[in-house]
Amino acid sequence: MAAIKSYHKLLKSLTFTSKVVGVEIWTAPGKLRPASYYLSIQVVVYAIGTIYTLVKYVDDPVYMMKILITLGTCVQLYIKFFVGLWKAHKVKDFCDKIERDILECYQNGTAEETAILKRTGRYLLIFFRLFLISVTVTGISFGLYPLFVYYATDEVVPLFLYELPYCDWRTSKGYVINMLFQVNLLVIGIMGLILSDFLFLMDAVYAMVSGDFLIVHLRELEIMLNDNETNELIVRQKWRQCMYDHQQSTEFFNNVEDIFGLMCLVQVVMGTDWYPTYCYLLVMFTELTIYFVIGHFVEVKIDEMYDTIISMPWYKLPVLHQKEFNLFLCRQQRPMMLTACGFHPLNFEAYMSVLKGLYQFFVMMMQYVN
Repeated sequence: MAAIKSYHKLLKSLTFTSKVVGVEIWTAPGKLRPASYYLSIQVVVYAIGTIYTLVKYVDDPVYMMKILITLGTCVQLYIKFFVGLWKAHKVKDFCDKIERDILECYQNGTAEETAILKRTGRYLLIFFRLFLISVTVTGISFGLYPLFVYYATDEVVPLFLYELPYCDWRTSKGYVINMLFQVNLLVIGIMGLILSDFLFLMDAVYAMVSGDFLIVHLRELEIMLNDNETNELIVRQKWRQCMYDHQQSTEFFNNVEDIFGLMCLVQVVMGTDWYPTYCYLLVMFTELTIYFVIGHFVEVKIDEMYDTIISMPWYKLPVLHQKEFNLFLCRQQRPMMLTACGFHPLNFEAYMSVLKGLYQFFVMMMQYVN
């Protein structure tokens, strides 16, 4: 029961963020809401303001790069917005399936099964709170930049360096309008980041939980097979349960890949003296790391499932189930892993190659600036 309560707490927080960004997955899946149109208008104004500012400062390449520092994040989050609308029904169905087939099914299970659920729920709640605090603190630090500059240099600067057309931030009225627009966009962006990243984390973790149950039941079956006195009917029931667990875990991993594959691709692809740049880079590095770390854990869990399967004394199964075990093993030998929409695996090896590419690009840009 505690696992279901913690899961509902997480869904309640995610439902709130989904309403703010206009992607109401659990209340109006796939439908455009007033907040959806509001966000789209904000993004269009941001794009127009960015183009206007780039044209205005076309002779200053360093300043232009500072203007573009948030472009990748804006494009990334807006693509995730459309993916959220497109996949909303699948996400809702998957979340319902997690509650029905994992939480409700095993809430009164064995001590080992309930321990897995309680541990997972507790860890997810702790991580969500830490993630929420870190993103909020970073956003506030980002937002306090104009105040910091004013007290340090007695100079008035905007939060972001793009300007709204025909609304000069150097005037009092223009500064207020620009700041209100930029702060509003910052808050919506933070909400969208929390929704997309933690939803991916939560669904991937529960897919790994389904793999944990398969491992637990395979080990129980191994003990039964090694015990020659175990009733054959009980062995058959346990084997059927293992077959069902394997089918379910495979389905869960495939659902995560199907729903979040495009988001992972966007995250990987889009991934000076202005201190918000460092806050931005820190957030982007952390966000990119989360996707690859989860992909690595999924890969490790699948390897653990495979090791458990091949170590089982399958030859002690009845002949009919030995044939089923061959199909069982063949399916597990097909590589299952999270990818960036099929283009790039999400594991540590790919993570290091992405970091290497980003470092080379950064060095090239620094040489150009210098």
